[in-house]
Amino acid sequence: MKLFLKASDAGRSASTIIAWMVSYLLPLISCVSWSSRLGRELLLRTIAIIACSACIHTANAGSDSWEITSLRYLILERADGSGRIPSFLAKLEKLLVLNLRASLFTGSIPSSLGQLKSLQRLYLSGSPKLTGSIPSSFGELKSLQRLDLSSISELTGSIPERLGDLQNLEYLDLSGTKLSGSIPPSLGKLASLETLKISGTNVAGRYPDTLGILKKLKLSGTGLTGQIPSSLSRLSKLVKLDISSNSFSGSIPESLGLLSNLSELWASASQLSGRIPDGFAQGLKNLKRLQLSMNNLTGLPTNMANLSSLQVIRLDNNNITSFDAISGLKTLPGLSTISLSGCKLQGSIPSWFGSINLKEHPELTCEIDLSFNSITGALLNSLGRISNLKHLFLQSNKIQGKLPDSFGKTLPKLRYLELRDNFLTGVPKDLSNMGKGTLYHLGLNYNNLSFQALEGLTTLPQVSFLVLDHSQLTGAIPSWFGKIPMAQDAKDVVSDFAVLSLSSNRITGEIPPELGQLTQLTGLYLDDNALTGAIPPSLANLTSLQRLDLARNRLTGKIPVEFLTLKKLNYLNVAHNQLTGAIPSGEPLIDMDPENFAANPGLCGKPLPPCSPKTLALS
Repeated sequence: MKLFLKASDAGRSASTIIAWMVSYLLPLISCVSWSSRLGRELLLRTIAIIACSACIHTANAGSDSWEITSLRYLILERADGSGRIPSFLAKLEKLLVLNLRASLFTGSIPSSLGQLKSLQRLYLSGSPKLTGSIPSSFGELKSLQRLDLSSISELTGSIPERLGDLQNLEYLDLSGTKLSGSIPPSLGKLASLETLKISGTNVAGRYPDTLGILKKLKLSGTGLTGQIPSSLSRLSKLVKLDISSNSFSGSIPESLGLLSNLSELWASASQLSGRIPDGFAQGLKNLKRLQLSMNNLTGLPTNMANLSSLQVIRLDNNNITSFDAISGLKTLPGLSTISLSGCKLQGSIPSWFGSINLKEHPELTCEIDLSFNSITGALLNSLGRISNLKHLFLQSNKIQGKLPDSFGKTLPKLRYLELRDNFLTGVPKDLSNMGKGTLYHLGLNYNNLSFQALEGLTTLPQVSFLVLDHSQLTGAIPSWFGKIPMAQDAKDVVSDFAVLSLSSNRITGEIPPELGQLTQLTGLYLDDNALTGAIPPSLANLTSLQRLDLARNRLTGKIPVEFLTLKKLNYLNVAHNQLTGAIPSGEPLIDMDPENFAANPGLCGKPLPPCSPKTLALS
């Protein structure tokens, strides 16, 4: 819908135009809650239209549009109109909000927009065809409170000095543009500015020391070099600071510890090194999120207890080789997320790790990530004392032995347990309290397992993804596998799946018919083994099955005709076996890829070539 009309509409009466617009909107807004995002957007659009009833309409003979000089709100978000931003907009002298986000207007931003003296909010972000620089005339927008020019990829030039005249400006977003130069000192005069975002630009150099009221400062990806400026500590009101993806040197300065209101610090991928000094933790009693991934940091402050509000700490891909260097984590009372993936940690997980008190917070997950390190030894029972733990990532280490008994008894909230690529040998006999019906993913692939050491899986309350591929399993699949409580997970935000994978082991013998009892399975993977015998018809009991992979085994006999009842099956692979006979004719098998039936000399019929006396003789 457009809120300005072409000249062909200009001759219509104002009442006719308004009636047409309102009749267009009313069917849409009558069933929408004003509290929803869609409702709020439609409300603003409605305000823009209803405001027209008091407007003066003029139809200029040589003009391309009609004008609404008393309009307060003009929302043309995602407008698909071609050409430049209309010049007549400068005549909307009472306009408060102009929203042209993600529009397809072309050319430069008109300097005439600087005539909108009443304008409070100007949104031009995400408009891919706008070019040129920021008009210096924007310095005339004395009432402006919010200016968003972010993600205009071809916006060039420097930040105009005159933006420092916008004394009512509270929010300025210039991120994701090609702006260059430095932050003009005049911005230091913006007494109302609370949010400044210039991430992903070529703006560098010093920034004003007088931005004392600033609460959110985003400088990520701006090419900053040298040490983190100690002058940042003068921004006493700062709540969120993002200096990620720069090229700093040295460690985090102690002076940042003076930012007593700081709630979030993002400094990932910034080439920081060394141990974080104790002075940093001294005064940050309000810090909730500390994001320092992808640096060369070696350890945490010894006085971590001062960070009493910390909820999330991410130190992935640093150079923290010793658990002693992070022992301060045990002193934090409110942590929810600890991420130390890829930190080169060595040795066994110490017993004190089990004393970490993970606390539940809204919109956060109680999570520990120690993946992709060089952790050795066996897991201790103490880890099972972290009763609020929901996600535990320990993959790609050198952990040995079986899971401790405590994992099956004292982790009732566990939802995601990833243990792949270690040297684990089995699970406890009793897993009846693991997840207590919430366990979604149990990854044990790429370990040294045996079927005998896995029977405890039958005591799980529930599991949706059970991954056991590439785990050195030998012998026949035990019949008790049909008792593992595989269940689709209604809490999965993507879709409901239940998957069992035993691929790429050294499993022999026949497929146990008891697997047909896992009726909620959506995926069953038995490929790349040495299975023999016939495919059991009982697999047709898996009525939810979508994917079945039996390729590269030594299976014989026919494909069960009962598979025609698997109406949800969209992938079946039985290639490279010794199957014979005609493929059951009908959906879903007739629509499968012929390659999925290849290398079975005695197999024939659609989607393979028709059966011949030769192929039938093989069967």
